[in-house]
Amino acid sequence: MLPLLVVKLLRVLGFTAALAAVPVLRADDVNPGEALARRIDKRHQALGDLTARFVQTYRSGLMQRQVTESGIVSIKRPGRMRWEYREPEKKLFVADGKTFYFYVPADHQVIVRKPGGERGIPALLLAGRGSILTEFTVALEPPPGAGVQRLKLTPRKQDPEVETVFLEVDGSERVRSIEVLDPQGNQSRFAFEDIRENVGLRDGLFQFKIPQGVEVVTG
Repeated sequence: MLPLLVVKLLRVLGFTAALAAVPVLRADDVNPGEALARRIDKRHQALGDLTARFVQTYRSGLMQRQVTESGIVSIKRPGRMRWEYREPEKKLFVADGKTFYFYVPADHQVIVRKPGGERGIPALLLAGRGSILTEFTVALEPPPGAGVQRLKLTPRKQDPEVETVFLEVDGSERVRSIEVLDPQGNQSRFAFEDIRENVGLRDGLFQFKIPQGVEVVTG
């Protein structure tokens, strides 16, 4: 489900409800993957907001079906997000820091969800308790291309929604893609382009007003 996945992405991107403590890099720490994870944490904790174009690719492990969608994502501390899907179907996911809203105009339906009902790793990620290294074991993967580094993140606690996360960053430790694999063999990948940081996104961008006449589903 999109809401659960977006909650996970929120923490990986570094926009938690509270600033996480970055583990101190010791002189005898020789794990390059963990060192990179610390630098990613440190960099993204310094950001107030960001916006980017995204392409989401979902591959079903059971059906062997692929769906590609694209749009604009905006994220702002603390815990606010707006995923505006534009192609091939208009959809909107908004988190105002207290409530999630998922709206598909063609369905005339809004799903409203409170984060307090989350369990396991999603709750930890949204609450911002700990860093990447607190939530995941980290290994450095072979680089997929020039100027790009790739990390393999494995949840330290078993999660029915997440088996492995692959994180790709550029030379400035800026996240360029996130790939999530679940235990059922499904794969979701988000690739980001035209990333702009600390642009002063207005608070109203993360407020959602339920349209009249639509069905409201809570849960």
